[in-house]
Amino acid sequence: MKIKKMSLLAAIVAAGGLSAADIELPKPEITGGMPLQEALANRRTDRKFSSKPLSRGMLSNLLWSAIGVNRADGKRTAPTARNQQEITLYVCIPEGTFRYDAAANKLVQTSEKRAGDAPLMLIYVADLAKLPERLCHVDCGFVGQNVYLFCASEKLATVFRGSFREGDYKPLLDLKGKEKILYVQAVGFPE
Repeated sequence: MKIKKMSLLAAIVAAGGLSAADIELPKPEITGGMPLQEALANRRTDRKFSSKPLSRGMLSNLLWSAIGVNRADGKRTAPTARNQQEITLYVCIPEGTFRYDAAANKLVQTSEKRAGDAPLMLIYVADLAKLPERLCHVDCGFVGQNVYLFCASEKLATVFRGSFREGDYKPLLDLKGKEKILYVQAVGFPE
């Protein structure tokens, strides 16, 4: 009987750990950056993006700033009504579409395809089983503003969109139950 050798990554995948396409993000930088008042002064909407992708480090910092875990009890950088944490961020990057796992600070692939017109597309998904939809919209606003402030601090372009073609994004996601796409946000280096 022949036994095949497995790489460590293949062994982890076979054991039910990471999928081969999941992306472990570097630890986010949680100190430094632009002072808040300067970021507020620089916050703006830009609709034109260069094709240059964000580095893994910048992506990690952006996602942590948006909705990352910032306390030992699992609470996040953006508040949610009744602490329901009903917002999930999906990201479209050149490698495909991924769900952001904030607790593990990693990306879990949901599709090898992507959509959008910027190097990074954030897709805001709410679990409407946890909260009324009107509260989910407010919570998306908190996350979106965190992204805007990060982008201002890092001199990135961004636009928050309530108008988008749901059919471009929904097939790329792993939605369950009463999960619904509410918004998308494009991010990238300015053109």
